[in-house]
Amino acid sequence: MKRYARLFLLIFTVSLNLSANESPQEENASLSGGIQGQKTENSSFDTRQIPDRRELFAEANRLYSERDFDSALVLYMQILEHYGKNSALLYNISNSAFRNGEIGKAILFLERAKNLSPRDRDITTNLNFLRRQTVDKFVGGQENFLQQIWNAFQSLIPLETQMIIILLLSALTVLLLGFTLFSAKRRTLKIYAIMFLFLIILILGISAIVKHNSQKTNVRAVIMAESVNAVNEPRGNTLIFTAHEGTVLRIADRSGDWYFVSLPNGVSGWIEAKFVEII
Repeated sequence: MKRYARLFLLIFTVSLNLSANESPQEENASLSGGIQGQKTENSSFDTRQIPDRRELFAEANRLYSERDFDSALVLYMQILEHYGKNSALLYNISNSAFRNGEIGKAILFLERAKNLSPRDRDITTNLNFLRRQTVDKFVGGQENFLQQIWNAFQSLIPLETQMIIILLLSALTVLLLGFTLFSAKRRTLKIYAIMFLFLIILILGISAIVKHNSQKTNVRAVIMAESVNAVNEPRGNTLIFTAHEGTVLRIADRSGDWYFVSLPNGVSGWIEAKFVEII
């Protein structure tokens, strides 16, 4: 039984390490004003395909350190366009946009970075700081103890890593089942181990389904304009609310060039799609 327990812990640890590797390491320097320093690039890009990407990233970081935020932002955006994204790049775009006075773009790219690296503390810290800089302030509802535990568990690992863990545990369960059927030695312990693994797989499976459905239906967007008026219907004349740059909205429906959105406090209305960017 101890052998199977050690095997289970080894598999779980390896999977968590795979998840942790998604979070890039930061540089030693940090910036004032609540925003942490720029991050160095991780290894998610294909070095064979793009041999000069690290030099470009380093040049953008140099421009940022020299407080040439506009030039740094332009270069980061070029890297994103031509070479793809990772959380370090999105993090640095956010910092440059904030220093450039573009709070909406800063929140947009930091939210995208958080989707890639949900356990990155720098991203979470900066995102909380940026939210306090917006005009619109919303106080979320109080979560009870069980809700806090569930939300913390849901944000522990990305969905992709969670699926890998489920597959590995399922394979281990099948292996143990085979040993149980063809060998009577320690059959009772094997049955208990199978039941334990099945329980873990069930919990992770439910969590994965909830997380997948949430990602599929919970479409969010950031207001990029200085202010946006939400009305009662597309091209309507009745004002429902006014929201400002950097506010995160939930998109429930679309009609042509209009989104039906809701604020964190539940108030809903129609806004033009050109004023927001999907996270």
